[in-house]
Amino acid sequence: MNFLNIFEDHVASIFGASRAPFSFKKLAKRAAREMEQQTLSLDGVNTAPALYTILVASADDPLLSPYYIELAREVSDFVKAQIEKKRFALIGEPLVRFMVDPSLKEGKFTVFAENVDAPTLGRLYEEERAYQSGLSAGGGEEMRPVRDTPADPREPRSLRGSVPLVSSRVPSPIEPAAGVAGAAVADPFAPTAPDPAVVPVRRTVPRDELLGLGGAAATGAESVAVNMVGSRAPQAPAQPLAHLVDVVTGDIFNITEAQCIIGRERSMTDITLRDPNVSRRHARLTFTGADWSIEDLNSTNGTHVNNRPVSRSPLRSGDLLTFGLNTFEFRG
Repeated sequence: MNFLNIFEDHVASIFGASRAPFSFKKLAKRAAREMEQQTLSLDGVNTAPALYTILVASADDPLLSPYYIELAREVSDFVKAQIEKKRFALIGEPLVRFMVDPSLKEGKFTVFAENVDAPTLGRLYEEERAYQSGLSAGGGEEMRPVRDTPADPREPRSLRGSVPLVSSRVPSPIEPAAGVAGAAVADPFAPTAPDPAVVPVRRTVPRDELLGLGGAAATGAESVAVNMVGSRAPQAPAQPLAHLVDVVTGDIFNITEAQCIIGRERSMTDITLRDPNVSRRHARLTFTGADWSIEDLNSTNGTHVNNRPVSRSPLRSGDLLTFGLNTFEFRG
């Protein structure tokens, strides 16, 4: 059975008379290659990654967004067929998410696979359902705001490390799709509407850096998060109002606007963290002119200040902020 031909036929039927912005045959091959490269041998069991993220260009998002649910399902089915063909194990039904990457050119895409444990995969499925329920209700563009201001070449570059997210549970060889089998494919991190007053200045990330993200979480190597500082005009850089300092790597994120969104999806955030435990729009920092505060944006895993979960909290310099597996010292 030629799974690739079946996949192509299904994708063609999804788009109908419309023309896809890029080759989904190439996308399927890329996903299969990522799957093989990120498969781990855990106690002698070859365990394939269950999380697949597809980054698309801002220009292609309006055309693709009506089809994200169906396309995600088809890519998931294709990947699962390849995994079963190679007799690899899985911790659960493969989850495929589409996200917007403003640095990609029209017609370009990136695919990366990650190994996550079963509880994390389950949480991501719940978030994906919540997100896609918004797409199904007709909120596609509203739910996927693309803020695509050209990057300011004077903006400081900031990269950070991450933590291995390898499955802590080894599935048996006779358990090819346990866990969340049968769950509808959906999108993690149901976003709330962004603040229209804040327009981020975005630094374009070199493509070779972005391609390096695929196996970082699976192998324990460094992952990349990009500092995207809010700004109202591409003028001379403002003096930072505050800083977030990564307690592990020492990397510094400068905050130069009165509001700063922290999360996983680059098109929705000012500081982007590469961690499946972080929601698309996870938390918001706000400066009133005298004091700073932090607000959790209904994230799945919550926001913690000094190891305590908060929905909203005032901040003092030296407080420790935790989002997923990432902890920062706040300096304001």
